[in-house]
Amino acid sequence: MTREEAFATIAKLAEEHALIGKAGGGVITIIHPQTQRQFGIEAKCLYMAGRGEYPESAGITVKP
Repeated sequence: MTREEAFATIAKLAEEHALIGKAGGGVITIIHPQTQRQFGIEAKCLYMAGRGEYPESAGITVKP
């Protein structure tokens, strides 16, 4: 497996399991679910993975 293939595999897994906190420019921040809950960003991560409602429409405030 090449490094590019490894990155693509990791990115796919992170997306499928709603672990991505932010991404852009070839950089992905993967955040443990417990940490997502601790910092109030779980709803945002779930939304970005297509597994939840838009956080503001659900009455959830996402901390920066």
